[in-house]
Amino acid sequence: MKWPIALTILQGCLTQAVALPPPTGKYNVGVSKHTIKHYNPLDPLAPNHVSTAFIATIYYPTLQEPVGPPQPYLEPELARIMEQQWNYSQGFLSTLTSTLQPDAPFLEGPVGESEFPTLLFGPGGGGPPVKGNAILISELVSYGYTVIGLDHPFEQPYIQYPNGTGVVGVDIDYNSALLLDAIYLTRLVDIGVFLDYFPKLVQELQAPINMTNLGAFGYSLGGAAAIGSLYNNDRFVSGLNLDGGLYLREALNDSLADTKKPVLFLGNEQHTGQNELDPSWETFPAMQTGKFRLFSINGSTHHDFCDDTFWKTIETTDPSTGPIDGNRQYRILNAYVKAFFDLTLLGRSSPILDGPSSEWPEVVYYNY
Repeated sequence: MKWPIALTILQGCLTQAVALPPPTGKYNVGVSKHTIKHYNPLDPLAPNHVSTAFIATIYYPTLQEPVGPPQPYLEPELARIMEQQWNYSQGFLSTLTSTLQPDAPFLEGPVGESEFPTLLFGPGGGGPPVKGNAILISELVSYGYTVIGLDHPFEQPYIQYPNGTGVVGVDIDYNSALLLDAIYLTRLVDIGVFLDYFPKLVQELQAPINMTNLGAFGYSLGGAAAIGSLYNNDRFVSGLNLDGGLYLREALNDSLADTKKPVLFLGNEQHTGQNELDPSWETFPAMQTGKFRLFSINGSTHHDFCDDTFWKTIETTDPSTGPIDGNRQYRILNAYVKAFFDLTLLGRSSPILDGPSSEWPEVVYYNY
Protein backbone atom coordinates (compact mmCIF):
# COMPACT_ATOMS: atom_id res chain seq x y z
CA MET A 1 0.00 0.00 0.00
CA LYS A 2 2.99 2.33 0.44
CA TRP A 3 4.32 1.82 -3.10
CA PRO A 4 2.56 4.87 -4.67
CA ILE A 5 4.05 7.16 -2.01
CA ALA A 6 7.49 5.66 -2.43
CA LEU A 7 7.26 5.97 -6.20
CA THR A 8 6.24 9.62 -5.92
CA ILE A 9 9.22 10.34 -3.68
CA LEU A 10 11.56 8.55 -6.09
CA GLN A 11 10.22 10.49 -9.07
CA GLY A 12 10.67 13.72 -7.15
CA CYS A 13 14.31 12.87 -6.48
CA LEU A 14 14.89 12.08 -10.12
CA THR A 15 13.45 15.41 -11.25
CA GLN A 16 16.49 17.64 -11.29
CA ALA A 17 16.30 21.41 -11.51
CA VAL A 18 18.16 22.84 -14.50
CA ALA A 19 19.52 26.38 -14.36
CA LEU A 20 19.30 28.76 -17.29
CA PRO A 21 22.71 29.64 -18.74
CA PRO A 22 24.30 32.37 -16.61
CA PRO A 23 24.94 35.74 -18.26
CA THR A 24 28.56 36.62 -18.92
CA GLY A 25 28.71 40.28 -17.81
CA LYS A 26 29.74 41.65 -14.43
CA TYR A 27 26.26 42.59 -13.18
CA ASN A 28 23.56 40.45 -11.66
CA VAL A 29 19.97 40.84 -12.83
CA GLY A 30 17.11 42.41 -10.90
CA VAL A 31 13.46 42.23 -11.96
CA SER A 32 10.59 44.60 -11.22
CA LYS A 33 7.08 44.02 -12.59
CA HIS A 34 4.50 46.77 -13.05
CA THR A 35 0.89 47.16 -14.13
CA ILE A 36 0.47 49.87 -16.76
CA LYS A 37 -3.11 51.05 -16.76
CA HIS A 38 -4.55 51.86 -20.16
CA TYR A 39 -8.14 51.73 -21.33
CA ASN A 40 -8.22 50.28 -24.84
CA PRO A 41 -11.72 49.90 -26.37
CA LEU A 42 -10.31 48.46 -29.60
CA ASP A 43 -8.43 45.45 -28.26
CA PRO A 44 -8.94 42.67 -30.85
CA LEU A 45 -8.57 39.82 -28.33
CA ALA A 46 -10.03 41.11 -25.08
CA PRO A 47 -13.60 40.31 -23.97
CA ASN A 48 -15.91 42.88 -25.58
CA HIS A 49 -12.73 44.29 -27.17
CA VAL A 50 -11.89 46.21 -23.99
CA SER A 51 -8.64 45.87 -22.07
CA THR A 52 -7.61 48.08 -19.16
CA ALA A 53 -3.94 47.32 -18.50
CA PHE A 54 -0.79 45.55 -19.64
CA ILE A 55 2.44 44.52 -17.91
CA ALA A 56 5.88 46.12 -18.03
CA THR A 57 8.70 44.01 -16.60
CA ILE A 58 11.94 45.86 -15.93
CA TYR A 59 15.17 43.86 -15.98
CA TYR A 60 18.05 45.92 -14.60
CA PRO A 61 21.64 45.56 -13.41
CA THR A 62 22.25 45.07 -9.70
CA LEU A 63 25.30 44.41 -7.56
CA GLN A 64 23.35 42.24 -5.15
CA GLU A 65 24.36 38.60 -5.26
CA PRO A 66 21.53 36.05 -5.57
CA VAL A 67 20.19 34.94 -2.19
CA GLY A 68 18.85 31.45 -1.61
CA PRO A 69 18.42 28.61 -4.10
CA PRO A 70 17.51 29.33 -7.74
CA GLN A 71 13.79 29.58 -8.36
CA PRO A 72 11.60 28.38 -11.26
CA TYR A 73 11.57 31.20 -13.78
CA LEU A 74 8.16 30.43 -15.31
CA GLU A 75 4.90 30.44 -13.38
CA PRO A 76 3.48 26.89 -13.17
CA GLU A 77 0.41 27.97 -15.14
CA LEU A 78 2.56 29.31 -17.99
CA ALA A 79 4.84 26.26 -17.87
CA ARG A 80 1.89 23.87 -18.23
CA ILE A 81 0.46 25.75 -21.21
CA MET A 82 3.81 26.00 -23.01
CA GLU A 83 4.47 22.30 -22.41
CA GLN A 84 1.18 21.42 -24.08
CA GLN A 85 1.59 23.86 -26.97
CA TRP A 86 5.23 23.09 -27.74
CA ASN A 87 5.25 19.34 -27.12
CA TYR A 88 7.28 19.17 -23.90
CA SER A 89 6.60 16.59 -21.20
CA GLN A 90 4.43 17.57 -18.27
CA GLY A 91 6.43 19.24 -15.51
CA PHE A 92 9.56 19.77 -17.61
CA LEU A 93 9.51 23.56 -17.86
CA SER A 94 8.85 23.91 -14.14
CA THR A 95 12.27 22.37 -13.48
CA LEU A 96 14.05 25.30 -15.16
CA THR A 97 15.42 27.86 -12.73
CA SER A 98 17.13 31.23 -12.82
CA THR A 99 18.92 33.59 -10.45
CA LEU A 100 16.81 36.59 -11.44
CA GLN A 101 16.23 38.71 -8.35
CA PRO A 102 12.81 40.29 -7.84
CA ASP A 103 13.06 43.88 -6.58
CA ALA A 104 16.81 43.78 -5.99
CA PRO A 105 18.50 47.15 -5.31
CA PHE A 106 19.24 49.32 -8.32
CA LEU A 107 22.75 50.54 -9.01
CA GLU A 108 23.60 53.84 -7.39
CA GLY A 109 23.22 56.92 -9.55
CA PRO A 110 21.02 59.92 -10.30
CA VAL A 111 17.36 59.18 -10.92
CA GLY A 112 16.54 58.96 -14.62
CA GLU A 113 20.16 58.85 -15.72
CA SER A 114 22.61 56.09 -16.57
CA GLU A 115 25.66 55.62 -18.75
CA PHE A 116 23.97 52.47 -20.02
CA PRO A 117 21.10 52.57 -22.55
CA THR A 118 17.57 51.26 -22.09
CA LEU A 119 15.96 48.75 -24.46
CA LEU A 120 12.27 47.99 -24.98
CA PHE A 121 11.52 44.36 -25.79
CA GLY A 122 8.45 42.71 -27.32
CA PRO A 123 7.81 38.93 -27.17
CA GLY A 124 6.44 36.75 -29.93
CA GLY A 125 2.76 36.79 -30.77
CA GLY A 126 1.08 34.01 -28.83
CA GLY A 127 4.14 33.37 -26.70
CA PRO A 128 6.25 32.84 -24.94
CA PRO A 129 5.75 36.06 -22.97
CA VAL A 130 8.65 38.29 -21.97
CA LYS A 131 10.00 35.94 -19.30
CA GLY A 132 10.39 33.20 -21.94
CA ASN A 133 13.20 35.30 -23.42
CA ALA A 134 15.19 35.61 -20.19
CA ILE A 135 18.49 34.26 -21.53
CA LEU A 136 19.02 37.06 -24.05
CA ILE A 137 17.56 39.74 -21.79
CA SER A 138 19.76 38.69 -18.85
CA GLU A 139 22.87 38.75 -21.02
CA LEU A 140 22.23 42.36 -22.04
CA VAL A 141 21.45 43.41 -18.48
CA SER A 142 24.64 41.82 -17.17
CA TYR A 143 26.54 44.38 -19.27
CA GLY A 144 24.60 47.32 -17.87
CA TYR A 145 21.57 47.63 -20.13
CA THR A 146 18.11 48.02 -18.67
CA VAL A 147 15.57 45.97 -20.65
CA ILE A 148 11.84 46.58 -20.33
CA GLY A 149 9.53 43.92 -21.71
CA LEU A 150 5.85 44.54 -22.45
CA ASP A 151 3.22 41.78 -22.19
CA HIS A 152 -0.35 42.29 -23.38
CA PRO A 153 -3.19 40.28 -21.78
CA PHE A 154 -5.20 37.73 -23.76
CA GLU A 155 -2.53 37.62 -26.48
CA GLN A 156 0.08 35.69 -24.48
CA PRO A 157 -0.63 32.12 -23.28
CA TYR A 158 -0.53 33.28 -19.67
CA ILE A 159 0.59 36.40 -17.85
CA GLN A 160 0.44 37.28 -14.19
CA TYR A 161 0.05 40.80 -12.85
CA PRO A 162 2.05 41.96 -9.81
CA ASN A 163 -0.99 41.42 -7.55
CA GLY A 164 -1.08 37.73 -8.55
CA THR A 165 -4.01 37.97 -10.96
CA GLY A 166 -3.45 35.60 -13.88
CA VAL A 167 -4.81 36.00 -17.40
CA VAL A 168 -5.00 33.05 -19.78
CA GLY A 169 -4.68 33.84 -23.46
CA VAL A 170 -7.31 33.22 -26.13
CA ASP A 171 -6.97 31.20 -29.31
CA ILE A 172 -5.54 33.30 -32.14
CA ASP A 173 -6.36 32.71 -35.81
CA TYR A 174 -2.93 33.13 -37.37
CA ASN A 175 -4.48 32.84 -40.84
CA SER A 176 -6.39 36.10 -40.36
CA ALA A 177 -4.30 38.96 -41.73
CA LEU A 178 -6.77 41.50 -40.36
CA LEU A 179 -6.50 40.06 -36.85
CA LEU A 180 -2.71 40.00 -36.94
CA ASP A 181 -2.65 43.61 -38.15
CA ALA A 182 -4.90 44.55 -35.24
CA ILE A 183 -2.68 42.75 -32.71
CA TYR A 184 0.35 44.49 -34.20
CA LEU A 185 -1.32 47.89 -33.86
CA THR A 186 -2.20 47.09 -30.25
CA ARG A 187 1.49 46.44 -29.62
CA LEU A 188 2.35 49.87 -31.05
CA VAL A 189 -0.26 51.48 -28.83
CA ASP A 190 1.21 49.76 -25.77
CA ILE A 191 4.69 50.99 -26.65
CA GLY A 192 3.45 54.57 -27.01
CA VAL A 193 1.50 54.43 -23.75
CA PHE A 194 4.48 53.01 -21.90
CA LEU A 195 6.88 55.65 -23.24
CA ASP A 196 4.53 58.38 -22.03
CA TYR A 197 4.35 56.79 -18.56
CA PHE A 198 8.04 55.89 -18.43
CA PRO A 199 9.35 59.10 -16.76
CA LYS A 200 6.74 58.87 -13.98
CA LEU A 201 7.59 55.21 -13.36
CA VAL A 202 11.31 55.98 -13.11
CA GLN A 203 10.58 58.73 -10.61
CA GLU A 204 8.39 56.40 -8.56
CA LEU A 205 11.16 53.82 -8.47
CA GLN A 206 13.87 56.46 -7.86
CA ALA A 207 15.89 54.42 -10.34
CA PRO A 208 19.01 55.32 -12.36
CA ILE A 209 17.43 54.27 -15.66
CA ASN A 210 18.36 56.01 -18.91
CA MET A 211 15.27 57.68 -20.38
CA THR A 212 16.82 59.23 -23.50
CA ASN A 213 19.17 56.72 -25.14
CA LEU A 214 16.70 54.01 -26.20
CA GLY A 215 16.63 51.04 -28.56
CA ALA A 216 13.80 48.66 -29.49
CA PHE A 217 13.95 44.95 -30.22
CA GLY A 218 11.76 41.90 -30.15
CA TYR A 219 11.07 38.37 -31.31
CA SER A 220 8.57 37.49 -34.06
CA LEU A 221 5.59 39.87 -33.79
CA GLY A 222 7.55 41.70 -31.10
CA GLY A 223 10.34 42.25 -33.61
CA ALA A 224 7.90 43.67 -36.13
CA ALA A 225 6.47 46.02 -33.48
CA ALA A 226 9.99 47.11 -32.50
CA ILE A 227 10.63 48.18 -36.09
CA GLY A 228 7.19 49.76 -36.38
CA SER A 229 7.84 51.82 -33.26
CA LEU A 230 10.80 53.53 -34.93
CA TYR A 231 8.61 55.58 -37.26
CA ASN A 232 6.82 57.84 -34.82
CA ASN A 233 9.09 57.76 -31.78
CA ASP A 234 12.14 59.98 -31.95
CA ARG A 235 13.20 58.53 -28.60
CA PHE A 236 14.25 55.29 -30.30
CA VAL A 237 17.70 55.43 -31.87
CA SER A 238 17.72 51.98 -33.48
CA GLY A 239 15.74 48.76 -33.79
CA LEU A 240 16.38 45.01 -34.11
CA ASN A 241 14.04 42.31 -35.39
CA LEU A 242 14.48 38.67 -34.40
CA ASP A 243 12.86 36.60 -37.14
CA GLY A 244 9.64 38.60 -37.31
CA GLY A 245 7.52 39.12 -40.41
CA LEU A 246 6.51 42.73 -41.03
CA TYR A 247 3.13 44.46 -41.02
CA LEU A 248 1.39 47.44 -42.56
CA ARG A 249 3.70 50.43 -43.18
CA GLU A 250 6.94 48.52 -42.70
CA ALA A 251 5.78 45.89 -45.21
CA LEU A 252 5.11 48.45 -47.97
CA ASN A 253 7.22 48.29 -51.08
CA ASP A 254 7.85 52.03 -51.18
CA SER A 255 9.70 54.80 -49.34
CA LEU A 256 7.11 54.96 -46.54
CA ALA A 257 8.78 51.83 -45.16
CA ASP A 258 12.01 53.77 -44.56
CA THR A 259 12.71 54.09 -40.82
CA LYS A 260 15.69 56.42 -41.46
CA LYS A 261 17.41 54.70 -38.52
CA PRO A 262 19.87 51.83 -37.99
CA VAL A 263 18.10 48.48 -38.21
CA LEU A 264 19.27 44.87 -37.94
CA PHE A 265 17.32 41.78 -38.99
CA LEU A 266 18.47 38.43 -37.57
CA GLY A 267 16.50 35.53 -38.95
CA ASN A 268 16.26 31.79 -39.39
CA GLU A 269 18.04 30.08 -42.24
CA GLN A 270 15.16 30.71 -44.66
CA HIS A 271 15.06 34.44 -43.94
CA THR A 272 17.73 35.44 -46.41
CA GLY A 273 16.14 38.54 -47.92
CA GLN A 274 16.17 36.77 -51.29
CA ASN A 275 13.44 34.61 -52.87
CA GLU A 276 11.53 34.96 -49.62
CA LEU A 277 8.34 33.23 -48.60
CA ASP A 278 7.93 36.43 -46.61
CA PRO A 279 8.21 39.25 -49.19
CA SER A 280 8.56 41.92 -46.48
CA TRP A 281 12.11 40.71 -45.83
CA GLU A 282 12.88 41.44 -49.49
CA THR A 283 11.19 44.82 -49.84
CA PHE A 284 12.07 46.40 -46.49
CA PRO A 285 15.88 46.41 -46.89
CA ALA A 286 15.75 48.18 -50.25
CA MET A 287 13.74 51.05 -48.76
CA GLN A 288 16.12 51.88 -45.91
CA THR A 289 18.30 55.00 -45.96
CA GLY A 290 19.67 54.31 -42.49
CA LYS A 291 22.30 51.61 -42.07
CA PHE A 292 20.62 48.24 -42.54
CA ARG A 293 22.06 44.82 -41.70
CA LEU A 294 20.64 41.36 -42.32
CA PHE A 295 21.94 38.05 -41.03
CA SER A 296 20.49 34.53 -41.04
CA ILE A 297 21.54 31.57 -38.91
CA ASN A 298 22.02 28.20 -40.57
CA GLY A 299 20.19 25.34 -38.86
CA SER A 300 17.75 27.59 -37.02
CA THR A 301 13.97 27.82 -37.27
CA HIS A 302 11.52 30.31 -35.79
CA HIS A 303 11.35 28.84 -32.27
CA ASP A 304 15.13 29.09 -31.95
CA PHE A 305 14.90 32.84 -31.35
CA CYS A 306 13.57 32.64 -27.79
CA ASP A 307 14.46 30.51 -24.76
CA ASP A 308 12.99 27.48 -26.53
CA THR A 309 16.35 27.03 -28.23
CA PHE A 310 17.80 26.21 -24.79
CA TRP A 311 14.83 24.14 -23.67
CA LYS A 312 15.40 21.80 -26.62
CA THR A 313 18.94 21.00 -25.42
CA ILE A 314 17.39 19.25 -22.42
CA GLU A 315 14.31 17.70 -24.00
CA THR A 316 14.35 17.42 -27.79
CA THR A 317 10.62 17.17 -28.39
CA ASP A 318 9.59 20.51 -29.95
CA PRO A 319 9.37 19.86 -33.70
CA SER A 320 9.40 23.59 -34.42
CA THR A 321 13.05 24.06 -33.50
CA GLY A 322 15.92 23.51 -35.91
CA PRO A 323 18.99 21.24 -35.86
CA ILE A 324 21.37 23.94 -34.62
CA ASP A 325 22.77 23.27 -31.15
CA GLY A 326 20.63 25.40 -28.84
CA ASN A 327 23.63 26.31 -26.69
CA ARG A 328 25.31 27.65 -29.80
CA GLN A 329 22.16 29.46 -30.93
CA TYR A 330 21.59 31.44 -27.74
CA ARG A 331 25.24 32.51 -27.75
CA ILE A 332 24.84 33.79 -31.31
CA LEU A 333 21.76 35.76 -30.32
CA ASN A 334 23.56 37.19 -27.30
CA ALA A 335 26.57 38.22 -29.37
CA TYR A 336 24.78 39.86 -32.29
CA VAL A 337 22.08 41.68 -30.34
CA LYS A 338 24.62 43.10 -27.91
CA ALA A 339 27.01 44.08 -30.72
CA PHE A 340 24.25 45.96 -32.57
CA PHE A 341 23.12 48.01 -29.59
CA ASP A 342 26.70 48.55 -28.42
CA LEU A 343 27.33 50.13 -31.82
CA THR A 344 24.16 52.15 -32.31
CA LEU A 345 23.69 53.32 -28.70
CA LEU A 346 27.23 53.35 -27.30
CA GLY A 347 29.37 53.86 -30.42
CA ARG A 348 31.36 50.66 -29.87
CA SER A 349 32.12 48.91 -33.15
CA SER A 350 32.24 45.14 -33.62
CA PRO A 351 33.65 43.31 -36.63
CA ILE A 352 30.89 40.69 -36.55
CA LEU A 353 28.46 43.32 -37.84
CA ASP A 354 30.52 44.14 -40.92
CA GLY A 355 30.84 40.78 -42.66
CA PRO A 356 31.17 37.01 -42.22
CA SER A 357 32.62 35.97 -38.87
CA SER A 358 35.05 33.10 -38.33
CA GLU A 359 33.85 32.99 -34.72
CA TRP A 360 30.24 32.43 -35.82
CA PRO A 361 30.40 30.55 -39.14
CA GLU A 362 26.71 29.55 -38.83
CA VAL A 363 25.74 33.19 -39.32
CA VAL A 364 25.31 34.27 -42.94
CA TYR A 365 25.98 37.94 -43.73
CA TYR A 366 24.07 39.73 -46.48
CA ASN A 367 25.61 42.93 -47.80
CA TYR A 368 23.29 45.93 -48.17
